[in-house]
Amino acid sequence: MNIVNHIISLSKTSMTLFKTIVSFLFAKDDDKDHPSANGSHLFGEHNFRTGGMDSGADPDGWYEEDL
Repeated sequence: MNIVNHIISLSKTSMTLFKTIVSFLFAKDDDKDHPSANGSHLFGEHNFRTGGMDSGADPDGWYEEDL
């Protein structure tokens, strides 16, 4: 009976590990930290006035860090 209990315990542990791995692989990536305005946060020049990325055409922005 001791071997049967070990097999049952191992099966439960394996299923829990499998569920954890599957949920990790197929989890939805929450992108709430980034604004989703036309993907502008993904490319462009870093605007030090706004602290974000843009096309580099902001007349009041600056694009090189002043040292």
